[in-house]
Amino acid sequence: MALLIGAPSLYAATVVTNNVVSQASQAQNNVPVTFGQVFKAGDVPAGTTLTASINGQPVTLQVDSKATNPDGSLRHAVLTAIVPSLQGSASQALTLASTASPARQSASIALSQLLATNYDAQVALTVNGQPYTASARKLLQTAASANACASWNTQCNLWLSGPLASEWVVNGLVTAADGTPNPNLRIYFSVRAYAGTSPGSVGDVRTDIIVENTSAFAPQAQPQYTATLTSGSASYTSPALTQYAYTRWHKQLWWNNVQPQVYLQQDTQYIQASKAVSRYMPLTPDESFLAGLRQSCAPLDNCDQTKTMANTGAQASIGPLPRWTSVYIVHPDVRAYNWMLANTDALGAYSIHYRDQTTGLPVSIQKHPYVTVADWSWANQASAEKSTKGAAYKADLLQNCFNNAVISSCLAGSYGTGNPNVWDDAHQPAAAYVPYMVTGDYYYMSELAFGASHNELWSNETYRGFSQGLIDGPHGQVRGKAWVLREMADAAWLLPDSHPLQREFTTNVENSLADWNTKYTGNPNANPLGVMTGGTVYSMNGGHSNGMAPWQHNFLTWSVGHAAELGFTGAPEFRNWLAKFEIGLMTDWQHNNGGYCWLDASAYNIQVKDSSGNWLPSYTAAYAATYPTLKALTCNSPAMVAALGSLTGRTLQSNEMTGYPAENTGFPANFQIGVATAADSELPDAHAAWTLFDSRSVKPSGAGSYNNFPNFAVIPRFATSASADTPPAPNPTPPTFTPPTPPAQPTTPPPSTTPSGLVQTLTASEKVIVVGDTFTVAGALNYPDGTTKPVSAYRMYGYNTGIVSSANSYSTTFVAHAVGTTTISNDNGGVTGHLTITVVAAASLPAVPPSLIGQTITISKQVIHVGDTFTVTGLLNYSDGSTKPVSGYRLYGFDSKVVSTPTSYTTTFVARAAGTTIINNDNAGRTGHTSVTVLPAGV
Repeated sequence: MALLIGAPSLYAATVVTNNVVSQASQAQNNVPVTFGQVFKAGDVPAGTTLTASINGQPVTLQVDSKATNPDGSLRHAVLTAIVPSLQGSASQALTLASTASPARQSASIALSQLLATNYDAQVALTVNGQPYTASARKLLQTAASANACASWNTQCNLWLSGPLASEWVVNGLVTAADGTPNPNLRIYFSVRAYAGTSPGSVGDVRTDIIVENTSAFAPQAQPQYTATLTSGSASYTSPALTQYAYTRWHKQLWWNNVQPQVYLQQDTQYIQASKAVSRYMPLTPDESFLAGLRQSCAPLDNCDQTKTMANTGAQASIGPLPRWTSVYIVHPDVRAYNWMLANTDALGAYSIHYRDQTTGLPVSIQKHPYVTVADWSWANQASAEKSTKGAAYKADLLQNCFNNAVISSCLAGSYGTGNPNVWDDAHQPAAAYVPYMVTGDYYYMSELAFGASHNELWSNETYRGFSQGLIDGPHGQVRGKAWVLREMADAAWLLPDSHPLQREFTTNVENSLADWNTKYTGNPNANPLGVMTGGTVYSMNGGHSNGMAPWQHNFLTWSVGHAAELGFTGAPEFRNWLAKFEIGLMTDWQHNNGGYCWLDASAYNIQVKDSSGNWLPSYTAAYAATYPTLKALTCNSPAMVAALGSLTGRTLQSNEMTGYPAENTGFPANFQIGVATAADSELPDAHAAWTLFDSRSVKPSGAGSYNNFPNFAVIPRFATSASADTPPAPNPTPPTFTPPTPPAQPTTPPPSTTPSGLVQTLTASEKVIVVGDTFTVAGALNYPDGTTKPVSAYRMYGYNTGIVSSANSYSTTFVAHAVGTTTISNDNGGVTGHLTITVVAAASLPAVPPSLIGQTITISKQVIHVGDTFTVTGLLNYSDGSTKPVSGYRLYGFDSKVVSTPTSYTTTFVARAAGTTIINNDNAGRTGHTSVTVLPAGV
């Protein structure tokens, strides 16, 4: 039963003030507003209630309590208010306060009241020529007859219950006219009915219609259809869809199109203060950026999510929160809010939604301890054994995909779904955590639970301890451990107390933290650097697996710190063990002669083991091993800065950290979330580490500022916040000891060798490079025995501002923008290689080659209708009249109604909705454009 609160008490204490913002130009009356609200621990103590007022005038508030803290105080609730009047384009302050006054109980809106109207919501679709339908009204009537509606009932889940709003979630398979169900498509209707203006009546009704292909243990299928959704006069028709196994999508319809035009703008500074999310720098996104944000996502479209999440390099989804969510948290503009929800909806397109149809819930590893995706091949073999173990594996075995007219990539011996949208544990975004937090919607709550469940069931069943849900063993990459922990902790902390999986998720988070504390925090033999044992994935300076990635460690430090702020047992201890790494890299130079210099704390990789595979004893030793030519130089001294500049191939400023410091996704940005978390640990030198980091002279700025990309703009709780673009603090004071006399600074790049004789050579694709030319540079490792092998180009760079690079796996493409000489370097592979490039003017050549003058784009069809597939090809045009095809890798249509699949020289588009869009190709230094008009089907 929800609480109904009337007028605020005289002794009410203000908790938070949000804003009710009209999205209409005309006045509205009796406007229903429902939203999720998170609270600081203790702000709404046990035994107190909430009141609400709008512009100082009391309004009735319905409180559906969802989660509480260990002290009994309210953690999260879904709140509903009816705004008496709202002028066009107006904003009204909605203040929430806690009071000791007893709550007034009132009768909830009953399902019988809704069924007394002619309300319905329906789904109609055709699969393989067979029409299927589903009706919310029929499912509600069946549930009412069975008196089935209750919290977490598999037939009718009661999500909200109160005098202002009640919400029921019913579900069923789509069925043919003769009653035959389609076994793959299940519809969930989340039906929210608001109170009408007269007693006992029903007013506005919102239906969140969810279409799922999620049955975990059933045979996989990929139904293809176009769906039409209706609720009274409201309707929506989807584009032509292929719904792969374990995916879902949803659409909200308001009965007869009666929809309140209102946005509840939350105080996101209060959300940060609650510790539900990190604290962020005060930032303001550009207006032009906000104006260009997508506001919705088509069903089963990946939208701004990375299609193949395992792709290397920076992604908008990577960070404590993805870009769309972090923008909302720093600036809760309605456009940022809609962008966040659109890209959360896009996660429905990934095969990460495994529902146990027996329980109606996401799969539980306590009920299915042998279920696995990562170890499916072994599980499949084990399931054939005639033994108790074989029977256990068989009971929990997921069914593999099989090739058919829709997919052709399935293999008998390895698990797959054929879905082109591919999830990855080490690159996954924070899923529906903040969307559920601020909307209170059932859909986002269930998406949050699906994400946690998938992280559990995906992992190797043995390594996770079967039902224990251990994170360390199954997830090899340190960043994978970080993001899995975040997803599990977020779900465990925010899901309703009564959710059947909430206790399981909480237990497994604490199991994982206890496991880490046993291995590291409480282990006297653990390495002294605070480094994860499995994190030494780089071979540096002639060694083997002796280097680690600080940036991945930063992700884990933040994630464990986040779990500590959420209150998980064991998290503060493990955070402190990890945080000494960030603190040590920043402050070791202040305590030790030749200590680790903070300018290199953001390095791509650091050597942490000696040639025998033993852990180095200190950060000073790690610095000497990683930067042998710098160890004798005073940290941040002119001589040291110059020497570091020679190593990196560019001129550095005093106080400038390495690793793309001006970029919002550079390695110093990655380091920021780790050192901010470490700073709040209260360990020795923790505050000093942050103060020093904040004094760096080069920060994300200009086009690379945090304003439009705040993923890593996290600051400590204790710190005085400042904009990313403020002037840096004065140069830090060097250590008190007197360093040795520095060696003469080299005037040429350092030799590309190591004591082992390993050499890296870089080779350019062109002998003569002219302004405007595109050329590639590849690196090769040359071993003393005469063998060679290609080396990753991920860390290949040319720092001359006239040259811009774009790296792939083994080569980097450069565009020569200006005359001059520059050094290109690659510091992967355990040794740095260098190549000097000279770019000449075209006039200095004996002959002038034809110049590129433009690009034209051609379309395979003259007339295009909704549902048509068509191809687009780019052609480069030269001054001598010649042409040549250009790669279609960067061929795209920005309109969300068009989705592309690139090949080498063409891109296939599917026309999903009527309208006009611009298709572009920005490859080869020239951008081509063409306009495409899609006509309705049959026109």
